[in-house]
Amino acid sequence: MIRFLFDCLLWGLGFERRDQTSSTGFDGEHLIPTRRRTATEGAIRVLSSLIFVLAFAVNVAGFILPTGAAPEVSAFLAEGDFPALAWAGAAWCLLMLCRPSLPMDSTAISTGLWCFAGYLPYFVIGNLLAIPLPTLLAQACVAGLIGGYGLFRDIRREIRAEKP
Repeated sequence: MIRFLFDCLLWGLGFERRDQTSSTGFDGEHLIPTRRRTATEGAIRVLSSLIFVLAFAVNVAGFILPTGAAPEVSAFLAEGDFPALAWAGAAWCLLMLCRPSLPMDSTAISTGLWCFAGYLPYFVIGNLLAIPLPTLLAQACVAGLIGGYGLFRDIRREIRAEKP
């Protein structure tokens, strides 16, 4: 499990193994290359990874430690007007709105999806009662709207580029 968390953190920083083969049977040179992540997208992935690790630690500590041992961290993650679980998603939405030159491609979409990593420990460990459901639903709606807007913007840009 520690190796998985470490691999997730490295992936969030932008480090990927170049020598690994894919599960589809194609080697790396046969796949369509994607663009490199920008520094801001890398920072958003690091923030998402750190929130994931913190949420995982809080949920594990909730089962191991006596009841109420980490209420401040849990409240910091899931409660309040703007909980920490939504920070990475808000940063990604602002990035996609403020930088229309960034395409809504697989790199941008995977960064947006990785913003939901903080909710994963709640589901995996089974702490379903502690999930901030309004925050999750609001983040999913806004990210979906931003993703749809970005795809529409890119399609419109391609159609205008094809016209003489």
